[in-house]
Amino acid sequence: ATVSLGNPRPFQLRPKQSKGVRRRPLTLQLGWGDLLVMGGSIQKTWEHCVPKRPHADPRLVVMFRQHDAD
Repeated sequence: ATVSLGNPRPFQLRPKQSKGVRRRPLTLQLGWGDLLVMGGSIQKTWEHCVPKRPHADPRLVVMFRQHDAD
């Protein structure tokens, strides 16, 4: 799970490339206090990014990840 703090930024998701087909990304606007959960198989089947901006305002992201202790 990700909590976005600070100025809004676009978050992009797109299905991973298969058979040479690239698809347009789905863009979500993440603002202050927004919670994004990427559950299930999304980590394996989708790519994600926050596109770089030359003059982006400050933001902070707090991430929570599951860790399996052996």
